[in-house]
This record gives sequence, C-alpha cells and structure tokens, in this order.
Amino acid sequence: MRTGKSLFLVMLMMMSTLVLLVPVAPQAMAVNETNVGVITGTETWSGTHTLSGDVQVAPGAKLIINAGTTVNIPNGTYIEVEGSICAGSSICGASQASTGSPVRFIWADPANASANGRCSFNSDAKCGEGVILRSSIDSAPSSTGMSFVEFTNGYGYPILATGQSNPYLSVLIFDGASIHADNLKFSDINTSNVLAMNLAAPTITDSTFVVGTDEEGWKASAVRAYGSGNGILSTFTIRSSTFTGATADECGSQSEGLAALLTEDSFIDLESISISNNAYGAFFASSSGSLATSTFDIQCNAIDTNGHKTTGNIKHWLTISNSSITTDEGAGLTAYDSARVKFADSTITGASEGSGIGVRGATIVANNNVIGPIGGWNGVWVYGDEFDVTLENNTINATKEPLLIGEYHYQDEGWNVPSPSQGVAYIANNTISGSTETCSSQEMYGGDFDCPSIHVFMSSATIVDNVGTGGAGDAIRATGAILNVQRNNIETGDFAVRAGVMDDNYGNKYATLGFFAENVWPGAGQVYNITESSITVQSEYIADPDPSSNETYPVSLSWGGAECPYLYNECLQLSDSKYMPPRGMPLGMEIINNASIFMYANLTNFDLDKAHIQNQNTAWGVQLQEGELVRLRAMVKGVHVSNADIIIRDAVGREVYNMTTDPWGYSPWVSLPSDFHIDTNWNHLANGANENSCDDGIDNDGDSVMDSADPDCQGGGREMSTYHVTASKFGKGSIDYTFNLTGQLDDVVSLNNIGPNLVVDQQDNQPFKRIITMTGSAVDGIDCDCATDYEAWLSQFGNIKEVQVKPPGVTNWDNAYIAVDTSGSNGLITRENHPWSSWTFDWDMGQQAEDDYTFEIRAFDGLDYSPILTRVFQLNTAAPLIYVDSPANHSSHDGSSVTFTGRASDPYAGINGNDIQKIHFEIRSEVEGSDDFYVTTTTPGGPAWSYTWDFSAQLSGEYTFNIWASDSNFCKSSKDECAWRSLVLDIENENARPIIELSDPLPDAGGRISSSEATLIAGVSKDADGQVTKVLIEITDLQTGLPLQNTPAPITNFEAVGVWQSWSVTWDTRMLTHDFQYKLTAKAYDGYDWSYESEVIFTIDNPPDANNLRPVFNTTGWVENIQLFCDSHSQSFDRCTVAQINLHDWFYDPDGDLTWYNFVVVNDASDPSDDYYDDLVIINADGIAKYNPLTALDILGADMSIWTLEGVQFEVIDTSGSRNSSFLVNFVVQAIDFTATRADGEMDEPITKNNPALFEGRGRPGSEVYIRLVDGGREVNHTTIGADGFWRMEVSKNDLAGSGLNDISFEYNGQEIVHSVQSGVADEEGMSTIVWVILIIVIIAILGGVFVFLFVEFEDEDDLVDMAEEVERDTEDPYAWAKKKLAEEAQQSALSVAAQAAPAPQPVANPEHPGWLWDPTTQQWVPDPNFRQ
Repeated sequence: MRTGKSLFLVMLMMMSTLVLLVPVAPQAMAVNETNVGVITGTETWSGTHTLSGDVQVAPGAKLIINAGTTVNIPNGTYIEVEGSICAGSSICGASQASTGSPVRFIWADPANASANGRCSFNSDAKCGEGVILRSSIDSAPSSTGMSFVEFTNGYGYPILATGQSNPYLSVLIFDGASIHADNLKFSDINTSNVLAMNLAAPTITDSTFVVGTDEEGWKASAVRAYGSGNGILSTFTIRSSTFTGATADECGSQSEGLAALLTEDSFIDLESISISNNAYGAFFASSSGSLATSTFDIQCNAIDTNGHKTTGNIKHWLTISNSSITTDEGAGLTAYDSARVKFADSTITGASEGSGIGVRGATIVANNNVIGPIGGWNGVWVYGDEFDVTLENNTINATKEPLLIGEYHYQDEGWNVPSPSQGVAYIANNTISGSTETCSSQEMYGGDFDCPSIHVFMSSATIVDNVGTGGAGDAIRATGAILNVQRNNIETGDFAVRAGVMDDNYGNKYATLGFFAENVWPGAGQVYNITESSITVQSEYIADPDPSSNETYPVSLSWGGAECPYLYNECLQLSDSKYMPPRGMPLGMEIINNASIFMYANLTNFDLDKAHIQNQNTAWGVQLQEGELVRLRAMVKGVHVSNADIIIRDAVGREVYNMTTDPWGYSPWVSLPSDFHIDTNWNHLANGANENSCDDGIDNDGDSVMDSADPDCQGGGREMSTYHVTASKFGKGSIDYTFNLTGQLDDVVSLNNIGPNLVVDQQDNQPFKRIITMTGSAVDGIDCDCATDYEAWLSQFGNIKEVQVKPPGVTNWDNAYIAVDTSGSNGLITRENHPWSSWTFDWDMGQQAEDDYTFEIRAFDGLDYSPILTRVFQLNTAAPLIYVDSPANHSSHDGSSVTFTGRASDPYAGINGNDIQKIHFEIRSEVEGSDDFYVTTTTPGGPAWSYTWDFSAQLSGEYTFNIWASDSNFCKSSKDECAWRSLVLDIENENARPIIELSDPLPDAGGRISSSEATLIAGVSKDADGQVTKVLIEITDLQTGLPLQNTPAPITNFEAVGVWQSWSVTWDTRMLTHDFQYKLTAKAYDGYDWSYESEVIFTIDNPPDANNLRPVFNTTGWVENIQLFCDSHSQSFDRCTVAQINLHDWFYDPDGDLTWYNFVVVNDASDPSDDYYDDLVIINADGIAKYNPLTALDILGADMSIWTLEGVQFEVIDTSGSRNSSFLVNFVVQAIDFTATRADGEMDEPITKNNPALFEGRGRPGSEVYIRLVDGGREVNHTTIGADGFWRMEVSKNDLAGSGLNDISFEYNGQEIVHSVQSGVADEEGMSTIVWVILIIVIIAILGGVFVFLFVEFEDEDDLVDMAEEVERDTEDPYAWAKKKLAEEAQQSALSVAAQAAPAPQPVANPEHPGWLWDPTTQQWVPDPNFRQ
C-alpha cells in the first residue's frame, strides 16, 4: 500500500513537470491560402502560388512573399495593397531574395487574345494587370518592402491622375505610397514599369527598367511620376538603376519615341542612373530636385525640362551634376518655358542635329561643364521670353555658333521660333572654340556669313574673362543687343566686334549699346565695326587690321539712313532687353537716337585717323566721342559706402552711366566724353581742326549756347563737357552735384545724410504711477504726406535703427536703453507706415521715492542722432492718506445738511507742489420702503479739506460714507488701492409711515364668521418716528362694491404693547345678509401719513334662525395629503387603493344632528378644476366620503397622471342654512409598477446557508406577492404589500431546489417576474477549464517536491487518518439524498391532487362595470358574452 502510494505521487510530480515543457501554440498564419479575394490577416506566399483573380490586402493586413516564390497571375488581374506587403525583404519579415532566388510576378497571356479586357477605354484582354500600393499602406521598413522582385509580361493597371481624362497604365503603381524597393526587374511590359503619383515618394535602387512595348498605342515611359514627392525632403528617388528601350525612326515632334523617364509636377532625387538605347532620355515637366552622376547615351534629346516646382514664394531648382550625356541627334539638355536648371560638372557630346544646351524662356546656370564637340548647331542656344542664362567656367565647342543668345532666324523660311523678346545672359570665364562653319539668315543678314564665336541678338549679355580660339567669323556679332564686355581674349578670323542695328522693317530700329574694356582680339581684321549703334571702348589696344583682311581702318562707323528726327522711323531705340540689363553694366539704358557713336578713352594705338566714317544724308550720323577715364568713390562721414548708386548725366540730361559701387565704395572706371568729333567736311574722317565740340551741334556744357556761338569756342578754345552726378544709398544719404570734365578724374563723392526726427508724446511734469511709460514716433529723413509708397521711401531714404533712452541714474549714452518699435512695419516704408512710426518705452520706478525724474531720448539712423529731447516726469508710487475729523461715526443728523472736514497727505514733494487732487465720497443707503440710494461725488483736495452734503431731498435712515483722497495717478476712479475711511450716519429727514395689522375677525377654513351683536375687530399698529393717533375701519359689500355706512367709529384709544399700540372695537354684524361676502379694511394715521391698509375678506353666517348655532369643523388630526396607489399594468377592479374620510369624525352640530345629506363636496364656481370633484368623491349614507381613482377612468380617461385630485374641500350645511367648511385635502394618485429586485447584492450572488437572499419591490398596498419555483411551481415565500407600497421577503438556500441555478417567479395580481438565482457556491468564471487544470498541475508540481518526502515518511500516520475518515463516513446515512427527494415528490403530488379536486373559479359580473366580468383565475377583466345593451 505504501509503495503504491509513493509511486503515484512520484508519477504525479513528473507529469506536472512535463506539462510545463509543453510550448504554447503559435498564432495561426495563413500560407498560400488566398487565390482570390481579400487578405485580412497575415498571409505568406512561398514556392509557386497561382492566383485565380484579383487579390486585395486590406488595411492592417500583411502579405509576405518569401524568396524564390513565383506568383502566377491570370491575365487582366491585379494585386492591390492597402495594408502592407513584404516581398523578398528580410527587413520586413520575408526570407531574403537574391538574383538567383527572386520573387516573380508573372502574368499569363489570355487564351483568347482578341477578347475584350476589363478596361472600358482599352480593349486589350490584358489591361488591368499590375500591383497597386495605396496611400494607406504601412510604409515602415519593418512592415513593407520589396527586394529582388521581377515583374514579367504585365500589361499595366489603369489609374486616373488629377486633371486627366484618360487613365495612366503601369505594372507597379505607387498611389501615394512611399516605400523602399531594391533590385526590381521588369521585362515584357506593355506600358510603364513604375508609376508614382499623389505625393508618393518611394525609393528605388539597383533596378532595371524597360520602356513599354505595346504595339497598339499604349506604350509608355518605363518610369513615370505625376505629383510625386512632397518637398525637397520627401522625393521620388531612384538610384543605381538602368533604363533601356528602343530608338525611333526620327527625332522631333512627329517621332513615336518615348522618354525612358518622365516626371511631372514632382520632387525628384535621381542618382547613378543609366539611360541608353532609347529615343529619348528623361523629361522633367514642372519638376525640381536633383540628377547626379548619371549616364545618358540617347538617340534624340537626352534631358528635357520645363517649368519648376514652387513652395509658397520659393522657386525650386532642378540640379543636374556630374553626369555624362551623349546623343546621336538631339540636344543634350533643354530648359524650356520657366524651367529652373542648375547644370554643373558634366559633359555633353554628339547632337548631330541639335545643340548642346537649348534654352527657351527659362533660367539656367551652367558651371564647369564640357559642352562639345557638338556636331549639329550651337553649343548653347538661347531664345524665348525672359530667359536668364548664366554660363561660367565651361568649355564650349560647336559646329555653328558656340554661343547664340537670342534667335535671329524667326523670319526665315522653315524656322519655327518665336520673335525676339527680352532676355539676359551672363557669360564668364569660359573657353570657347570658335566655329569655322557658315551660318545663314536671308531675312536678317541677307544670306551666309561666317559663324561668330558669340552671337547676341536683341538680348542683353555680360561677357567677361572668356578665352576664345580658332574662330573664322567675328568674335562677337551683336544685333540690337545690349552688351557689357570686359577682359576677354577671343581670337577671331573676321571682326572682333560687329555691332549692328536690328531693323524690323516696321518703323523700328533697335541699336546695339555696348561697353567694352580691357579686351584683346587676336587676328581681328577690323576691331570695331559699328552700324547705327553706340559703343564705348576704354583701356584697350586697338590693333591694326590684319593684312589679309583687306581692311584699312581698325574702327569703322556708318549711318545708313536719313537724319533723325526729321524722318522718325530712322531714330534709334533700345530693345526690351533694357528691362533686363546686363549684369554689372555701367552704361545707362539710354542711347543717342540719331548717330552711330564710338566713345573711347585710354586706348592704345588709336587716334582719329584710324576711324573710318560712312555717313549718308547727315553729318551728325556718326560721332567720335573722345573721352577721359572717370572713377568716383562714395563715402559718408569718412567711411566708404558699398553698393551706392551713382548716375552720371550729360549736360542735356541723358543718362550716360548708371553704376553701383564695389565693396570699397568705388565705381568702375568709365569713359566720359570730353570732346566730340564729327565728319563735317565729308572726307570719312573726323580729324579736322574744327571737327570738335565747337562744331558738333551739341550744347556740351549746358549753357544753352553751342558751337561757335559759345564764348568757350572763341580764341581757340572749345566747349567743355559738363556732367551731373547723383549718388545715393538708402540709409547712407545722397548728393547731387555738377562738374566740368577737363581730364581724367578719380574723385570722392561725399553723401549727405539727413538725420532722424524724434517725437515724444508725453510732456514735462506728466505724472506716472510707478511705471514711466513713454511713447512717440521717429522718422529718418523727411516725413511727408506722400501720394505713393515710392515717394515716401524717397523722402525718408533711410530707417531709424533705434530710439535710445537715458533713464535717471544712467550717465552716458553707451549705457542707454532701447525703446520698442511698435510700428509693425516689418522694416518697410510705405505712405502709411514706416519703422519706428510708433514706439514705446517702459521704466519701472516702483522702488523709487515720489519725486520729479529726468529722462533723455534720442533716435539713431545708423549715421546720425536726432537732437536729444528731455522730459521731466512726476513719479507716484504710493496712494495718499485720508483723515476724517468730523462728523463722528454713527452720529445722527437732522436739518438739511452735514459738513465733513478732515486732512490728507501724500509723499510727493516735487516742483508741482501738493499732489492731493480730490477728495472722493461714495454715499450709499438702503432705506426700507424706497429704492436703494447710491451716489459718488468729489470735492477739491489738499492737506485740509471740507465738504457739505445736502440731504434735504433724501429719506431718513442710515447712510454709509466711504471717503478717500486721490492724487495724479492713484484712486482717481476707484478706492480699491487706497486706504479709505468709512462712516455710518443716521439721517433724520422725513416722517415714517405707520404700520397696522388686523388680528380679528378671523374667518374659519371656509372663510366664514358668525354674525354677532358684538363681533370683535382688533389689531395692532405702530409708528417708527411718533405715535399712531387713530385707526379708521371701512366695510365693503362685495356683492355691490359699495361701502357700508354703519361701520365702527374711528379708534383713538390705544394700549401700548411693547413698540406696538393695541386697539379693538366691537361691531354688530346681525344686520349683514346671510352668505354675503364682505371686506373689512383698517388703516392707521400718525398725524402725517396713513399706513398701508390691512384687510380681511369673510362670508357672514347669519341664517334666518338667529338662535341657530353653526356646525363646527374639528381641525385636530386633519390630513392634507392622502396617498393612493394604482397598478399600472393591471385590469383588476381593485387595481387602486381607495381613500375614505368619515365626515362625522370631523363635523358636528352643537344644536342638532348631522346626516349624510348635510355634507357636500365644495364646487368653487371661480375654479373650473374642481367641477368634477363631486362626481368622483362620493359621500355615502354613512357620511363617508370615498374616492376610488378607478372611477376617474370614465371621466378623466386612462392617464393616471391626472387622477390626482388637489384642493378637495367638504362643507356641512345645517337645517338652518349655517355652513362650515373643512380644510383642503389632496388625493394623490401614484401609478405603481410591480417590481422585484435583490436588496442584499447582485441577482447572481450565490444564496448559501449563511447568506439568504433578501428581495424587495413595489406594488399596490394590501396585495399579496408570492415567490415560487418555476420548475414545479412550489411556493417559496409570500407577503402582503405595506401601506407605503413596498414589500420585502427572504429566500434561503433550503427554499431552493438544490445547488446551481434556480428560476424563481414573483407573482402579483396576475403579473409575474422571473429571475435566475444561484444556490450554493458558483464555479469561478473568467478562465477556461483547461487553464485551471494546467494551473493546478503546475502548483502540484511545485509543491510535489516539497511534500513527497513527507508523504513517504509518514504514510503510516496518513493511513491511520484515512481509516478514521472512513469510519466517520460510514456513520452517515448513504440514502439521505434519496429520502429527501421522495419526500419532496410526495409533497408536490399532494398539492397537485388538491389542485385537481378544487373546482376552477368562474368569472363574476360587477354592477359597476356592466358588460365586463372579473376573472379571478387571470385576475383580469374579460368581456361578458351574455351582455345586451
């Protein structure tokens, strides 16, 4: 026995231990489960998984595709991801794919290729194939990613972009999704490989793309992006990827070739991409971002751009850098129509039918590039409207013009280019290989010409520090251009500079305006050839013509037309590019309109003999302006001024130069004419003795006298040139002056600054409370009432930098404080506002003594200070004190006025003397019988003060006076921060109205009094300020409204009762008419005023039998409210409790007996609400008034809420007609629902031997409530509902049928409520049985090791205990349970027999409810089948 028990315990412990080793089952995950439909959880695809239709990954769901998985997809179907997808990426949970083990999406070909597909706009059976990643996708790398994924034989899924009528098609669509993908590979794709849209910003790396191959017109770029990216930090990114496609039959607008990469309205980041074997490279439409370290080997255009992205006012760039671009035919780079491109550190070659860079109406900055050799046209071709081109440090080599700025072929046949418009170029530090080819324009140049190195047509250009070699044509050909050309060394095979006019043949001639300095022109056949244009040249060596050029003169000027202005269409003007002038251009944008001009200074190897003149019709058509070098330096207060504007005008006001100073304040060296030469003797030279400023037709010195008439030309002299200088810089000042040019000039221009003006709003002696607050305004220059913002800006021409304040105690300006600019101008000057147009300054002096303090204020504009303004302010830091000497507090005053006197003090003792401004009075009273009185007033203040208050018009009573003093700042309108004094004065100023109260006669509850020979009329009265002298009694007959004449005489005798005067009088009421109503009023008089009336209304009881005694109502114990209850859900005839009042208990007749007919229910004719009370409240023959609410059913309806009767009154009338009435009584009817609830806890709380259940509820008083077992119907308990409508019963465990759930019913008047209760201790809930088993086994396993030893060692003792327990169990009756069950069944059988023996009760008629029978079995009213009307 012991051995068996030990083995059992050991085995139990081992099993418990093994249970702990059982692992918890992992969460279920679907594998290759979904072939069609929606994935809502996490699913993994592995191996070969074949779909049968569309698959959707729902939001929150996840699709995992492991490495090496092939997904076979039917034609025309797709996979849509709204949750997350992890394809071949170990980062997000899939096994890592590789080149040898990729994830493959393969779409099948249709069985019937001619069948229509799912796309309404496209009949191809494969339309609709793709993988779509929606914006709801979980884009975290740990959730979504693609690695080594191949897409094969896909057609494309259709999706609409904003503003598009036709959808785009692509195999992989990022619809607002931004994920990371690498090593994607696409093959046999009809449309696009990848489409990104709706702010999608995916990152794709190390991938291979192919241009779509559809042959039905749906092929598309390999990668497309529409509205992708969400800023420069959230871009559509592709890195280390290749694009391939197919070439086209031809390049151009008719070509069917496609760009391999196309983006529109997107932010992009492209790096290390390769595009080759395709017609076009990349097209970036309205896109910005970057393209770097990439390679293009393309047939047509490599990179096309137009437009740009903006963010608010920020215009974003497209940056292209470190890339290699090779094209067979097209341009390497185009920037069209507002594109903004930065192109750097790259190469462009090829372009056999195009240019290296093409620019049309765009902005481009090209730095450090190698452009060429270009086999087609230009290195850089620029045209269109408002272009802005910067070319620096580039190497340029092209077949035609290396640089063409402005397109001149617009009139030539076969050219589709716009007419010239304004534009500007900056060309610096470039190396230019000149062309040896022939250029041509029949319309503009009459045919062929050698291509120049730089060709500028109707545009502005700055050309500086460039090197040109090997050109056969001109170094610079300029037509209608505006040029700033300095420090270049350009080799030429023809003219160095050919500056000509552009005649549009519509009456407009556009001259070339040029500034040339320090240039070198090797090989020039002629240096400057000028036709109807104006050129300024300085500091250059003018080489003699190359002997092979057949040119004689290094400078040639001609005027080919008639004289302007006599023939207006011969007058010269500048092109619209003057609105976009060359960078750093010193010349003003004005031109002499009637001459070709060569202005020169500081030239080497040049004199007048080397300039050939060809005039026609006008001697003034050519001018040689011999000049001097001039440089000006702007300074102010001895400091140089950078970026100052300097304008130089000639004597007739023409703007010759418009310059900006450098960082040291210097302007450029420029040439100003000091002498003028024209060919007046028509020998094609202007070197004659008189061919100078005395014979040039110009008033050179501005004295209104010219040429020989000018005294300066007498005696061998000549007119000296006069010039006007305007120099200015905002905030630094300006100056205007005139000088005569007599030689080279290097001068200083000293600017005059207009100092600031300052206004302080506060005046001297202004008082302040603790904090000094100053406000004001300041303006730099001159403040004007200007009509425009520009006029205001020009008038002020500077800004206030700060307003400085020196508070008391600050001794020098270095420690001054700065006020606050409150203008809100944001630094801008307008006609309505400017900086510091308002300012404020606060200085806290709360810790200082009251006194006068001095402040100094000045404004500073960066150069000058305003005059210092001084203000002396009075400081207040403490409120004044008040003392009231008279009158005394709580003193009384009569007459008509009271005088207040007192003193006040304040700590201020400054120059303004005493600062006690006013004494304030706040007077308040709440006199009974009148409106509240409140008034404030003041009297002049001072160390001593007085004030008289006139109260002659006020009521008598107590008045409260709050008195305080105010100074300049404290307590001027409120006493709250002052120490005030409060007085209460008793003002006696008027008679008090007397008061009267009636005490008799006192009517009974029915408002009646009995007539008598001496009916008592009594009361009390009082007068607050005197004595009542008489009381007047008046009686009114309310039936007629007339006063009675036989009323008591006025009462003049009184008895003192405390402060009251008691009075009384008797009156004979026997002459009053029985049952008539009368009103008795009394009022008192004190010699001045009558009191308000006191009144009583009564009905006289004065029957014909004068000896009759009135019935008496006994008020003792009368109940005002009687509570009645009615069942809400019962049709029983006794559904309501009934109210009963025995009227004999409350009324008696002193001289007779009362019977039931003496009692009535009062019906007040003036109150319609009690009209039906006498029908509802029945007085029976025993004099008992009874109200059964059920009787209200027929009269008031079924709504129990109106069965309550309020204000029921009973009246008794004796045989003589005397009456008396009861007090009012309310019969309150309450609808009651039968309820049964658990009172001692929750309904499911177990009922045990020591814890019986207590149930309670509501119901109609007097009704029985039974509790029965639903199973068998055995009664458990019953009780009677108390008078308050509540019941209570207890149910014990023994009352129920065993342990577990018992259904019990609560029965009441045919109604039943069933509840389930728990008998005994219920099983614990909340954990499954298996969990409990495991927990128990675990506990046993833990404890087993501890107790096994004890169990083995003490088995003998355990056996003894077990034997004792067995003996004890043997003494119990093993059949007790069966005996109990038999007893219960016998009891139930007896009840059943008794029930069968008793006859069933039958419905009974009730005369009160004809046509209805009461069924005692159902406790309901039922129709009487035998009833007849």
